[in-house]
Amino acid sequence: MAVVNAYVSTDTQNVKQSGAELVSMVAIASVAAADSDGSIYRLFKVNKNLVPVSIEINCPAIANSTSWDLGVYKMLELGGAVKDANILMAAKNLSGGKAIGSEQNGMADLTVANIGKQIWELAGLTDENDADNNYDLALTANTVGSADGKIYVRAIFAKTA
Repeated sequence: MAVVNAYVSTDTQNVKQSGAELVSMVAIASVAAADSDGSIYRLFKVNKNLVPVSIEINCPAIANSTSWDLGVYKMLELGGAVKDANILMAAKNLSGGKAIGSEQNGMADLTVANIGKQIWELAGLTDENDADNNYDLALTANTVGSADGKIYVRAIFAKTA
């Protein structure tokens, strides 16, 4: 086998700056013990052309809060219908809490094939012309739990257009 020693991109080889402008967002979802399973906590309005790069979730222990999804919804103002409720994260347990340094990866269930896709693509669309300009990124509580707590979400997106 040959040893490879080469640039992986012609942009790098030609000493061009590559990359994109980054957009960061922070949201805090307040969960109440009285909230019902199936509750949807809309975190961010995101432009259809953003690409998720990193999403980190922290929270204290929330008793019995054992199943959370993170996905894409139509904006609430446009009816709020689900596009893909768990494209980014599916059925993650937050009951034990997630301290700084032990974050829940909010992109834990994004498949390799979906890395680098824009929000409109993650919403399940195949033609950008069919996409709304903005979508909601939302946590869905499959099993919300039986205690109050705050869920802190930090996200970084690449701006592509």
